[in-house]
Parts: sequence; structure tokens; C-alpha cells
Amino acid sequence: MCFVDLKKAFDRVPRGILWEVLWEYGVCGPLLRAVRSLYNRSRSLVRISSCLDLQHALGHFAADCEVAGMRVSTSKSEAMVLDRKKVACTLQVGGEVLPQVEEFKYLGVLFTSEGRMDREIDRRIGAAAAVMRSMYRSVVVKKELSRKAKLLIYQSIYVPTLTYGHELWVMTERDLVWNALLGFLPYFL
Repeated sequence: MCFVDLKKAFDRVPRGILWEVLWEYGVCGPLLRAVRSLYNRSRSLVRISSCLDLQHALGHFAADCEVAGMRVSTSKSEAMVLDRKKVACTLQVGGEVLPQVEEFKYLGVLFTSEGRMDREIDRRIGAAAAVMRSMYRSVVVKKELSRKAKLLIYQSIYVPTLTYGHELWVMTERDLVWNALLGFLPYFL
């Protein structure tokens, strides 16, 4: 059984104060209305599933697949529980137990069972550093390339390499430093 403090899961931001602060910072008119519209009639949902509930849902999914002429490939499927601490949850498809993993890659992004993205961010920084080294040798030092061309190459290769999957990241103080450096890099090209 899992007990959760639901107060932490729901939005407790005093939005009236938020709108005033945005106004003070010069966010007004259509932009402020656009931001406010994101929060109008918004609802939060927190789903807490037990292993039994997950097994039941997985059973229905596998049955629906069978009806459609497909089947869940247990040799290619894994289970992962998102929780701050290790939780065992044995899931089966067709009598076969799915291995429970602590991390997996999906569309090139590394997910971990604790929900932390530190290792993924470090991987992105490493990949971007490799791209920057390569760009330095083949782009930055080339006098025949204009600054505009160098910036376009930077924006189309380096930035996407660094920020791929960034929508999932939670910014920490360390990441803010990298973000600041990212903003200054074009000045060195």
C-alpha cells in the first residue's frame, strides 16, 4: 500500500499574485491573457495505482491487442515503477513476468525509476560538448564562414543536441549555470 501527501500534488500557487507580478515585470496585454488562459478551468489529476490495478490494466491492454490481431512482445517489454524509493511490482503478460528495470531509454531519452533526469542531462551535456569540439575544428575557426553562417550552424546542430528532451527536465541550480553558458556561447563564434 502506498500513502501519499496529496497536498504536495496539487497546485497551490496564488494566481492573483502571480498575475500582479507578471504585470509588474511588463508582461501585459495579449501575452498576459495568453498565460492566464493556460490556467483557466485547469484541473489536476494524481493517479496512484497499485500493482494489482496495473496488472488489471495490462491484462485489458493485452486482451485488446489480441482482439486487434496483435500481441504484446514480452521479450521486448519491461516494467518500471516511478517512485522515490524502490518498489517491487511484478507484472505479467500471458503468464510471462516482465522484468522490472530501474532505467530505460525511450526515443533517445534516459528515464530512471526515481524520476530524476541528472544522468540524462549529463549525457546531453556530453553530447553537446562533443558537437562543440567538432564544430570548433570544422566551423568556428574557418575564416571563410560568416558569423551569421556560424550562428545558423550553432543553432541548428549544437542547441538541439543539448536540449533534446529538455521538456522533461527539472531545472536545478547547476543547470541554470549551463543555461547561462549556453546563452553566451554564440558570442564566441
